[in-house]
Amino acid sequence: MAVNTYTALKTAIANWLNRSDLSDEIADDFITLTEADYNAKLRIRQMEQIDSITIDSETETVPSGFISARSFYILSGSKYTLNYVSPHNMFELRGGSTTGRPRMYTIESDNETESFRFAPSPDASYTGYIHYYKKIAPLTSSNADNYILLQHPGIYLYGSLYHASNFIGGLDPAQIQNWLGLYSAALERCENNDRQDSYGHAPVVQRAAVNTDVSFIKTKK
Repeated sequence: MAVNTYTALKTAIANWLNRSDLSDEIADDFITLTEADYNAKLRIRQMEQIDSITIDSETETVPSGFISARSFYILSGSKYTLNYVSPHNMFELRGGSTTGRPRMYTIESDNETESFRFAPSPDASYTGYIHYYKKIAPLTSSNADNYILLQHPGIYLYGSLYHASNFIGGLDPAQIQNWLGLYSAALERCENNDRQDSYGHAPVVQRAAVNTDVSFIKTKK
């Protein structure tokens, strides 16, 4: 049976474990843990997305499913790169004026709500474009498949079996290690395939350094 849908995956998990008493809720837990694993580990092209974001205040909420930024710029006649600084450095710096076109940003969290903070604070409404890694849509009864399941089903199957083994107990330790090995290999294969497809055998090209306008910054005394 092909493991290419949410329902087929849960059937395969039960078959491989030789268990007919696994509830949907328990099987969903194994799948959810596997999804958390690969969203934390994988950084592949299929997780990349470009969104526009209105920047008209000092802070803006990050996009849904946001993991990490790859690039960020403002398009206002010309393209102006927004440069990342750490939250600590953001607080250590202050603008030469209270407002202006943002040149820098950081990412902060308040009670698990992540936001971008810009400096200087925008003096008008700007349109930003962010290229970022986004979590792959989880499998549900209404979302029967996704890229990982269709192209790398071993990640889902072996990951779910490994997490199931920690729940069920009493399984052969050698079998558990075998599933863990297959799971790790499937994750590595996904990363290697993406790297090969992205870069192939193209030579590495050295780029010149890019100068950034930071004239608006004044360090605190």
